[in-house]
Amino acid sequence: MRRVPPEFAAVDTRGIVKQSTKIRVADDRSGIRAGRVADRLNIDLEASWRAATGQGTRNAVVALEEARQRAQALQLTYRPVDDVAKEALAEILRRIDALAVGDRRHDPATAAATFGGVDLPEIMLSRLVDEFEVTKKTTIAKMSAGQFKKWKNGKLRAIELLITVIGDKAITRLTRDDALKYTDHWTERVVDGEVMAATANRNLTHITGMLSAVSKRHRLNLDRVFAGARLEGDKSKPRPPFSPWWIVNRILAAGALETMNDEERAVVIVMINTGARPSEIINLRRKHIVLDASIPFIRVRPDDRVLKTAFSDRDIPLVGISLDAMRQFPDGFPHYRDKGDTLSAAVNAYFSDHGLRETESHTLYSLRHGFKDRLRSVETPDELKDELMGHDTRKPKYGDGHGLDLKSKYIQLIALAPGMHVPAPLQLVAATA
Repeated sequence: MRRVPPEFAAVDTRGIVKQSTKIRVADDRSGIRAGRVADRLNIDLEASWRAATGQGTRNAVVALEEARQRAQALQLTYRPVDDVAKEALAEILRRIDALAVGDRRHDPATAAATFGGVDLPEIMLSRLVDEFEVTKKTTIAKMSAGQFKKWKNGKLRAIELLITVIGDKAITRLTRDDALKYTDHWTERVVDGEVMAATANRNLTHITGMLSAVSKRHRLNLDRVFAGARLEGDKSKPRPPFSPWWIVNRILAAGALETMNDEERAVVIVMINTGARPSEIINLRRKHIVLDASIPFIRVRPDDRVLKTAFSDRDIPLVGISLDAMRQFPDGFPHYRDKGDTLSAAVNAYFSDHGLRETESHTLYSLRHGFKDRLRSVETPDELKDELMGHDTRKPKYGDGHGLDLKSKYIQLIALAPGMHVPAPLQLVAATA
């Protein structure tokens, strides 16, 4: 029994599909036989959905998958005809013997499955993202709508540009020359200063990852034409941290955030003394905002979305102005929930318009880097620092990690508030002089 996925609802209106394995429970107490039948039923069901949607190459994909299933039933491995011709004589004779049983030789589908008569599907570049989605459906199922949109858009942009450079062609027909043309395009943009090498390499990673996954799923054995195509050059520029002086004397100065949207202002202030990622703050739910405990804190949990890393799941004490800001939003931030990019764009624009960037390279995320720098300044143990930041501690995790008492102790040491005396960084002193 399974629910009809939304993308196939138009061709299958049943909502819930129920099919029987026709195996009695009494005859299969462990469920092993029924499980195998259920897997085949599911394959057939998905194949029928995809075929019915008429998604370009889906018929070829379905035909190949059915040929593989038929070959497996005959205890053979499906291989394209050219590969069958290269097999040892004994293996070819085994295929002939399998086909000679009963009326199998008179069945074109069985003959094609036995001797590789079903062509590999021609999956076009324009369909690659859709095919890749199928391979990643378990990962996608855990994403929020906003995360999925962001996940997909980057891959769509990479493919759209590849098609612009080399044209829309079947992934089985990609050549090394195609890869070099794509790389040359990015090289020119990097040399002209339009983008950094990291941007080009990120697009290449999208493409190679999709090709590899789809090739593996459909057993296409694609040539790795993009191997070694990554560009050399500067990596993406790291975001510089906001200095404590700048946070206290500029961002927290009287009236500096007065005209900012209430939710935006609260997120900025919560970040200052928690170091949490903006996306972690805006997706907090009421049950994970604990304000009435002896040590108030926030719980960073998936909440119908995927956390950035496995180490992001953590508790962070709320101290000083961050606690005050969180008390204003005990139910979280509904306006910006699942809209991390929108929040960052709005806050960064506000910082630019009001002279709140310490340099042109500083962004909202620089508050997080500033929090980590302050933890270093009070010699916070590395493992505790990494746990507060949601980074890999590079050590086996035992128990629940560091308690709120110890975390709160170190955050209290670095907590910032309006009007504090904080020495100015040397660059600011020099600029003033």
